[in-house]
Amino acid sequence: MKKLIIWVKDAFDWLFDRQDWKMLLRSIPAVVVALFVVSTVTMNLAANKIVWSGLKIGEHYFISITGGVFLSWSVFLIMDMVTKTFGAKAAIKLNLFGAAVNTIAIIFLGIIASVPSEFPFPGASSSFDKVLGFTGSGVQPWQILISSTIAYVASGIINAIVNSLIGRLFTHNPDGKTAFITRSYVSTIIGQFVDNFIFTALAFSFFAHFYGIITIIGMATIGAAIELLSEIVFSPVAYKRCRTWQKEGVGRDYFDYCKKMELSDDPARFEYK
Repeated sequence: MKKLIIWVKDAFDWLFDRQDWKMLLRSIPAVVVALFVVSTVTMNLAANKIVWSGLKIGEHYFISITGGVFLSWSVFLIMDMVTKTFGAKAAIKLNLFGAAVNTIAIIFLGIIASVPSEFPFPGASSSFDKVLGFTGSGVQPWQILISSTIAYVASGIINAIVNSLIGRLFTHNPDGKTAFITRSYVSTIIGQFVDNFIFTALAFSFFAHFYGIITIIGMATIGAAIELLSEIVFSPVAYKRCRTWQKEGVGRDYFDYCKKMELSDDPARFEYK
């Protein structure tokens, strides 16, 4: 019981540690953070559209693909890079940061969509609303926001934890390419399945009542497979970038700060020599 209390207190202190937040966002290269945030917002908007459905089982489609699938792999790959370099807790914080920015973006777009406008031509406002999905009988952006945020945060935490735990298994060469690829692939297939399953279940079953459990499982499976294939293509580039960060000492200040504040070290991270 005492250990549980210490763990909860440590988690609470870590989550609201302003210095940790400031150093983390300053340490992760700005281009990476920008790409992560843009991909997060864009994939959640794109998830409002089902781009393909096929393989019917009875009256239900077993496979459906949303537009978000084509970008979600980049979000998970960046989280794998951050987990390897800065640790699982850092990746979870980046995940929460992305969710917060995505929420602000959807709220802002919702406010803009609610303002009627006939400029520069009649119907201009409705065209904007239709493009972003704020009108029509489909799943509304606020429903997508709720669904995607829950799925995004849950899968991001799982992805970071699984990635870190697998990294601990490679005791002989934890910084090698095999270790990075293995932890990246396994964490991605698990994290992406969870993300797709929760999102589809909430957005297209709970809110819209479009799909049953068979379709939900099918969408989660095929989506995870597509995202894994995308990550397989780009993971060698991500690994090289991580090695470059290690050689250049990117984030060393944050790494040193973590060593002072954490109850235990994270052996799954890079060690700066």
